Amino acid sequence: MRKIIFFFSIFLIFACEDKDDKVNPLVGQWNMTNFSSGTYMKVNKTQEIFMGETEGSIQAKTISNGIPTDTYNLTEVNIGSYDDGTFINVSEYGDNFYADYNIEDYIGSLDQYDQSNLYINSGNINGAYHGTNFDYSISTNSLKIFPDTLYRKLYINGNEVWDSTRYAIVEGAIEQMTTMVQAGQNFLMDSDMFGPMEFPDELTLILDDDGTGRIIEKMWGQTEEIEIKWEATDSTLSWIEECNDDECDSEVVDFTFEISSTGLSLSNYQDMCEFVDAMAGEGACDLMMNDEFGVEMGTLEGFWMEMNVSFSTMQASKKSVNKMHNKRSKLGNYSFINGYKPPKKFNR
Repeated sequence: MRKIIFFFSIFLIFACEDKDDKVNPLVGQWNMTNFSSGTYMKVNKTQEIFMGETEGSIQAKTISNGIPTDTYNLTEVNIGSYDDGTFINVSEYGDNFYADYNIEDYIGSLDQYDQSNLYINSGNINGAYHGTNFDYSISTNSLKIFPDTLYRKLYINGNEVWDSTRYAIVEGAIEQMTTMVQAGQNFLMDSDMFGPMEFPDELTLILDDDGTGRIIEKMWGQTEEIEIKWEATDSTLSWIEECNDDECDSEVVDFTFEISSTGLSLSNYQDMCEFVDAMAGEGACDLMMNDEFGVEMGTLEGFWMEMNVSFSTMQASKKSVNKMHNKRSKLGNYSFINGYKPPKKFNR
């Protein structure tokens, strides 16, 4: 009997050692083979939306002593209609200049305050032009500005002075182009709101059996490498950057994963309406999508970001059709290394 008990005890010891020594299938070096990422929305009604594409421009010409000096083509449009009146802003920003034209068209009882202004900051001009005789027309998706003459306004010894020898003429038309979105379909969004589109050329994920690891990302000829601590459940892989820096604001990054005979697949999903409503109040997501893209109120079913990355233990890398969004966006930063980071300040 003692021999049987002794033998059974040894068997248990070896069994436990085998279980403890079992290698986590995630451990190893994984090399990216495919990458796709994007921002999507779904609506419950087929409709046309605006994705930021326009046709035409509002042109602002500056003139000094009868001689044209500069021309600016303004394409960024923002129109607001409120209880006090209609307010129009058209602008353009370049590397070395900005030009900003606005109309303040008050309701009838406040007509005396109607005005238009053009502000320019460039190598040639840094000043304001002012007028009161604007005219325009607005339709569902277009804006037309009839010739509006504005005179240079400046202040001399604290007094407002209008210089009639220097003036600007603003005129032109812009039409917002529409995109058809089918009800019930996941629509991949491509808009300046999300910043330029980029994706890594190479991505390597190294997971060591002691719960540490590294991520190496190569993009545009530059390499970013971080050290991480990682852990996993049956379906979720999580990591956090190891920081030796007081300013490090690293947060946990979560991906669902699947391991198959072909390699490792990681997926990340971010509900952007949940974020927007949390930041700006319930219903803010519907309002934002209506303001930014013209989505009909009450028809939005979902608005989200997702990222899907495939890895192999073999050295390989290829580019995907859907690309990763740049780490600069109105809605925050979205990357493989850091996951989703909301903006420090959100303005709808």
